[in-house]
Amino acid sequence: MRVLLTGATGFLGGAVARELLASGHAVRALARERSDTSGLEALASPEGDAAPLELARGDALDPEAVRAALDGCDAVVHTAGLAGFRASPDALMAANARSVEVVLGAARESGVARAVLTSSTAVLGGTRDARIADETSAGNAEALGIPYFVSKLRGEQVALALAARGLPVVVVRPAYVLGPGDVHGSSAATVVALVRRRIPAYVEGGASFCDVRDVARGHVAALLRGRPGETYILGGHNLRVSELVTRVAELSGVKAPPRIPLAAALAAAGLQELFARLGGGQAAMTRELVRAAALYTFVSSAKAERELGYGIRPFDEMVKDTLRWAIARGRLRAETPELRALGAG
Repeated sequence: MRVLLTGATGFLGGAVARELLASGHAVRALARERSDTSGLEALASPEGDAAPLELARGDALDPEAVRAALDGCDAVVHTAGLAGFRASPDALMAANARSVEVVLGAARESGVARAVLTSSTAVLGGTRDARIADETSAGNAEALGIPYFVSKLRGEQVALALAARGLPVVVVRPAYVLGPGDVHGSSAATVVALVRRRIPAYVEGGASFCDVRDVARGHVAALLRGRPGETYILGGHNLRVSELVTRVAELSGVKAPPRIPLAAALAAAGLQELFARLGGGQAAMTRELVRAAALYTFVSSAKAERELGYGIRPFDEMVKDTLRWAIARGRLRAETPELRALGAG
């Protein structure tokens, strides 16, 4: 299959590109003009008369560019999006919802045989107590009103509406992604920040921690075997934040930061926001981020395991490989015996 892939210059999209190529598929990566594509260009080694990976320049919000990139493609995997809590609601909605309308709408018009949308377990929202959700669970993202959560929910709603109109699209919902290759400092950078002592304290909450390589394989399996119109959670290990912090500290040899009450964290974040506004900058910690961190989003991947053959590697392997990658690329100094051992491994 020739697959149009958006978001291929990112953490997850890059892993999906590698997995598609390893599975024998040709990939056309849609990347914006200003995007650094050096990592992708290294994958575009010639095979016969054509490269297994080719680049198409354009924005996922530009219908003409998307239609041109889709020409000759059998399928599309839309991983492009914006993650985090610092971007404006408008920017999040454009990247996570409007782009779905453009890319999957064009895919429906072009008559692709298969499509996959990268959604997120963020569409489920979160709860203040630990409970395990699955694809049948009613989420509360709308009620929480956190712009990132709502934008991902809107994107998923667009995809499922297009599925009802005949687009053979499968929706996958990755959880909190760790592993090597986080080139832009997104989710896996949290582990590195903990080891670099850039997170002075934390609030208790919980998430499901998965590996980018497992999630990439889940995408390819969804493309080949997923049932159109269905959603699949690609989760991992359900851990409280305290469990994550403790294990990362043990594996790295670095002291864990303290846990603080939610009220204290919200007050500190409010002060950061105030100083940032006065100084014309951007707060590293916001009250919205704190509120999100204090939620639990534990999930079950049983459906993906059963229907897609989705697998979850050990948590320690995820963390070690995240740190190895950061050390190898100079993003983390091996200052402890544990980190030196990882860097030498």
